[in-house]
Amino acid sequence: MRAVIWSKNNCAICDRAKAYFLHKGINYEERNIEDEFSPWTPEDFFKAIPNARTFPQIEIDGKYIGGYEMMMTHVNLGELSLWYAMNVIVRIMML
Repeated sequence: MRAVIWSKNNCAICDRAKAYFLHKGINYEERNIEDEFSPWTPEDFFKAIPNARTFPQIEIDGKYIGGYEMMMTHVNLGELSLWYAMNVIVRIMML
């Protein structure tokens, strides 16, 4: 599973999303548009997710999920667990 979290500085909900992924052992790429050492800019963010207006914004395996609440909706429906399991199975089959 490849997760991307678009974030900004001082964003408590961004921190919650990152903590969730860490707790579940899911690797993610953080794309902080306000960190001076990050290569990501607000222009990159709006190009990738034109209609987004809040942070964080989350993508998993190239599929746009939405913000933290939408991600948790997917979690509660069991969809993220299913995606994770499917990716593990595919990786095992490719060995």
